[in-house]
Amino acid sequence: MADLRIVCNPFHHLSILTYPSQSLYLPPHVPSNAIHHRTSDFSSSSLESAFAGQDLVITTISGGDYEAQVRIIDAAVAAGVRQFMPHEFGQDSLCKGVQERIPRNAAQFRIIGYLRNVSLTHPNFEWVAVAVGCILDGMLVSGDLGFDIQWQSATVPGTGTELFAATSLERAGTVVGSIVRNWHEVKNQFVYAAGVLVSANEVLTSLEKFTASKWSIGYSDVDDCIREGESRIERGYPDSGLFLMERSVLYDRDLNAVFAFQQKCANGALQLEPETVDAIVEHAVHTFKHRGKPGCGCE
Repeated sequence: MADLRIVCNPFHHLSILTYPSQSLYLPPHVPSNAIHHRTSDFSSSSLESAFAGQDLVITTISGGDYEAQVRIIDAAVAAGVRQFMPHEFGQDSLCKGVQERIPRNAAQFRIIGYLRNVSLTHPNFEWVAVAVGCILDGMLVSGDLGFDIQWQSATVPGTGTELFAATSLERAGTVVGSIVRNWHEVKNQFVYAAGVLVSANEVLTSLEKFTASKWSIGYSDVDDCIREGESRIERGYPDSGLFLMERSVLYDRDLNAVFAFQQKCANGALQLEPETVDAIVEHAVHTFKHRGKPGCGCE
């Protein structure tokens, strides 16, 4: 997800660290010699060795594993890494309501506290965490927001007018690149950099425009979405249950997970332009219709 401007910048040398069993996938337009592929068993000693000589570590391993994140942070500090970005790139982990509903965000909140303490005891170590909202194009293609592009129908918790923070996958990478370039403006902060604040009804209007079809839509109670999510988790289906809990966060007006994105937007400090819902939806519809076809360019 890293901004390709970092990859192609001759002043940056990008390494990607994976388990030995994992293969490295690069888009066709990224030359293989632009990336140094390293492997690790992710033990403390292996991580410290891999991080030696690196200036910045960006974590894309799921932020829900607190112990793993702490091990990565400690190894980075021991290796002399000066800048660190934890796995965030989603909703507001500082929002108490989000923490209570989504265990992963509760763990990520603890990681932010850990990073704050580490930066106090190690003044040369700095961090930035960024929330960008939901990855709108990806969630539209997968149907995770409740919109079905195949059948042009939608089921949305709430009234459809609640605002939520969203970003395209491409812009999420651009945000990372902008943080690197403007590090001193945002260091040791949790920043908010959504591409757009949008409602389900606005997404629907855009989907109708780019599919050239009238969609059918149904609205349900957010509390029903939460109850069904909790029920699935209790019945032993944690993945599908958490999926509904995460969806409920976007549409829950009382939770108001969008508030910090509205009040503390860092797009100006990061010199980022806003996105439009039309641009994100158009890309999602194109990806859905052409994914897997030769020359799609959807990846």
